Amino acid sequence: MFLAFGCSGALYNSIAVLCEVGDRILVPKPGFPLCQPICQNLGVEFDTYNLLPEEGWKIDLDQLRSQIVPNKTKAILINNPSNPCGSCFTAEHIQEILAVADEFKIPIIADEVYYGLSYDPERPFISMGQSTTTVPVICTGAISKIYCLPGWRCGWTVVYNNGGYFDDVLTRLNMHSMI
Repeated sequence: MFLAFGCSGALYNSIAVLCEVGDRILVPKPGFPLCQPICQNLGVEFDTYNLLPEEGWKIDLDQLRSQIVPNKTKAILINNPSNPCGSCFTAEHIQEILAVADEFKIPIIADEVYYGLSYDPERPFISMGQSTTTVPVICTGAISKIYCLPGWRCGWTVVYNNGGYFDDVLTRLNMHSMI
């Protein structure tokens, strides 16, 4: 676990250690708008994938696949619970998302700043990082949302280094968290 200046700082650090100038990441549409300026600041391109409101804000997996640029797409950013839509993915849908990430060998950045919150008892929150043993995942969070402490800028990243993919990333994430 690495501490950061809020979840925004954790997202910045996560994107910075996975991407170099000219690389790409996938972000949800609609999604948390801060990801775009973070990418622009780092010189990272972003492509959007659609969420399907008529299906409880699930990811359009076919459209997600079509947005992947081989050797350029370095991460898929997932908001779960969804910010701004407020929905949680089912365990089955999480496995479908992870299957796409595994197929293309792309790690996931899981924005879980609303960790544990669910408005629907039929769809409880499930952590992306705890749902796989093959796909590398960086989960981000903060105390401001889960503990109702607005203004408290303490965030973190939890790294699930599945397959050893993140060995080098861990070193760089440690350096970024000390800035």
